[in-house]
Amino acid sequence: MSSYDVVLIGLGNVGRVILRDLVRNERVGRIYAVDYNVEAARPFVESLDTEKVVLEKGDIRDIDLTAQQMRRGDYVINAAWYEFNIHAIKAMLKAGRDMLDLGGLYWMTRKELEWDEEVRRRGLSLLLGAGDDPGTSNILARIGYDKMDSVREIHIRWGSKGGEEDLFGFSVVTIMDEASMNAVAYVKGRLVELPPLSEKELTYFPEPIGYMYTYAIIHSELATLPYTLEGVETITYKDTWDESIFPVLDFLRNSGLTSREEIDVLGVKVKPLHVVGTLLKPREDPKTYGCLKVELRGLYEGEEARLTYYLGPVQGIEEWDAGVTAVTTAFGAVAGLEMLVQGKVPKGVTPPEKVEEPMLWIRELGRRGLPVYEAVEKSRRL
Repeated sequence: MSSYDVVLIGLGNVGRVILRDLVRNERVGRIYAVDYNVEAARPFVESLDTEKVVLEKGDIRDIDLTAQQMRRGDYVINAAWYEFNIHAIKAMLKAGRDMLDLGGLYWMTRKELEWDEEVRRRGLSLLLGAGDDPGTSNILARIGYDKMDSVREIHIRWGSKGGEEDLFGFSVVTIMDEASMNAVAYVKGRLVELPPLSEKELTYFPEPIGYMYTYAIIHSELATLPYTLEGVETITYKDTWDESIFPVLDFLRNSGLTSREEIDVLGVKVKPLHVVGTLLKPREDPKTYGCLKVELRGLYEGEEARLTYYLGPVQGIEEWDAGVTAVTTAFGAVAGLEMLVQGKVPKGVTPPEKVEEPMLWIRELGRRGLPVYEAVEKSRRL
């Protein structure tokens, strides 16, 4: 397969792991790394000691500039804040390039799906939520769905444990949204809203994580799976959270610091949530363990069964100073890129569960040291 160039927008924690992976990929030629704060990104890019990477200042809100930068590559990875995903879609249409992003936290994903007809009309492909969850979670749901005779329920869980320096594994803005927006679940054939961090559940993950409490939060899988996997009655998503941070979250919410409404500060219009996101930088201890769990319930080989997939548990990469959340999300993104390169993503706006040959995604994760295990538990009356 011939080489190709990639435009990577966003050099946050996840973007930096994506960039490292692209650098070591022999089939990737030039990598155009675009970030708003190039001075902060420059030392990291220089530390890679490669001529493959071209660092450029960008502003995803500037559609014309972003389209011009996108045209320099064959494919685009949008690793910027999810709230700018529509800006990226407008730019990709101008540039005429296929693209993937890392997710839209449900409500943005729903908005992106509205662009399906226009993206398809231009003969382009946009892969939505190509990360870990969403991303690999959707892929595993699809693989299990295809194996089983019928599926009634799908339950997606993320668990993490360990490490001594954890703060935030990814964008603080996204984390604040998860903690303050109503969660969404699909229960008995209809979407329902739940309070954020509600529905506390004791969830099993393989050792060394073990049993952890998980909580319902808003997530992108619920924007697509109820409509793409027909016949499933219930789909839920829950994540582990350290309860010691709950009072901090309550303070941020009650003080208005999670608001997206503009306020006037000495004559300058700012959004409080963006101020918090600028001041609090993500940091996850690479020694933290993480595990993605996707459980399907229904009929398998004619019997009542649970089919469960586990990605991990795995740790981050210490030599990259990368936490497990950044690693699993980034490797999901480069697996999604491989799907684009090999033409496995249909034209239009496509969630991961609709790609062709989903096992290709799993093989790409395995090549990067992320194992996926399958467990089958059948039950029948004696």
